[in-house]
Amino acid sequence: MKFYEDTKAYYFSTNPETDQTERSDVIAQSKEYLKEYVGSTFGPEATLGANIKKFLPIVMFVAAVVLLIVFSMKKMVAGVLLTFGGVFIFLGILAAFPGPKTEQIELPHHGKLPRGLVSAMTIMIGLAVVIPTILAPKYGYAKTMVAGGAAWFVIAGIFFIIYTLIGIARYSKAFKDPVSGKCIGYIKMITGGNTNDYSYQRIFITGTPVFEYSVNGSSYKAFQEDNMRSGCLTPHVGETVELGILPEDPYAVYYHKNTAAKALTIFLSALALAAGIFLFCMMPKINDANGFQVDTAGGKVRLAKAQFDDKTIESYLKTNDYTIEYVTVKSVIQVGDVWGIVLSNGASIGIREADKDKYYEGLELYLVTPAEGKNRVDFNANDWEYTGTHVVLGKPDKTPAT
Repeated sequence: MKFYEDTKAYYFSTNPETDQTERSDVIAQSKEYLKEYVGSTFGPEATLGANIKKFLPIVMFVAAVVLLIVFSMKKMVAGVLLTFGGVFIFLGILAAFPGPKTEQIELPHHGKLPRGLVSAMTIMIGLAVVIPTILAPKYGYAKTMVAGGAAWFVIAGIFFIIYTLIGIARYSKAFKDPVSGKCIGYIKMITGGNTNDYSYQRIFITGTPVFEYSVNGSSYKAFQEDNMRSGCLTPHVGETVELGILPEDPYAVYYHKNTAAKALTIFLSALALAAGIFLFCMMPKINDANGFQVDTAGGKVRLAKAQFDDKTIESYLKTNDYTIEYVTVKSVIQVGDVWGIVLSNGASIGIREADKDKYYEGLELYLVTPAEGKNRVDFNANDWEYTGTHVVLGKPDKTPAT
């Protein structure tokens, strides 16, 4: 990455360590640069077109946040998920196009990612949310949500494996024709991090060496962009070392291999990929038999009812000779110390006093009655759905008219 001698984006020093005085100078300059960066990022542009290009993503993001809050308050789960996924798709499409021109100097820390790779990754994350949300009513919420999670793991695993392999390939290409570079100093920046007890934020100073070298008779000053480190920096000022330089970009300099970081990234990526594949393999065994419920700002929302079938009933009643009726609670009654409910089929059933609040006028139930007429059991139709082979007497036909 090109070294700019006159910039507040980072602090230049010839001291490999950072004393208290220099630490204060680094922090002060970083804060001043941050103010300028915020002013440049959110300040108005000279033309209307430039302002639209600059602020449209911000407006769209704020609108998405408002929609997420509104949908969550209204318990509109599909709206929340579609909006959330849509934000990623929008940002992914936006990332495919060049951003507004800026005079701000690009900061180090991370290697550059190809624009197309970032765009594709972001769009795929959005689709991993949107597609399961659309398919959930047909294929089941539990199954499609697991599929979405599996897709996230697989996408992340593939993405970071590709990213790491690209970094390895760039490094190998750079060292095919190495050059000698002299360390002329170090750039330093601040980075935040929690202390061990997580009680307050602590500011760390990180830095990387700046090298001066020649390529094809031209002199350059640059540093490795993904090589920010804390503690005492190396090599010493004036020391000459071997550098790798990309032929197509003489400012793309490589000094440290960062082998351990690359190995850890590949391991974690492979782990994420394996987790995604495992979840995909588990999908045939996943269903909504236990229902599917989520929490929103407006309260709990049941997306799918729990299912019960003939085996469920037989486990309760210990018989396979029974009838199933779909009934409505007409009233809740009390005679002395005895509580009961009157149903739409004319039957009256006793209930425990502790259960009187579970039943209310208008509640719809699946009433299962064994042949001998004892030990009846009921299932709240708001929470349960029958999937067995028996005919359900009195169940209304809720198929939409055509």
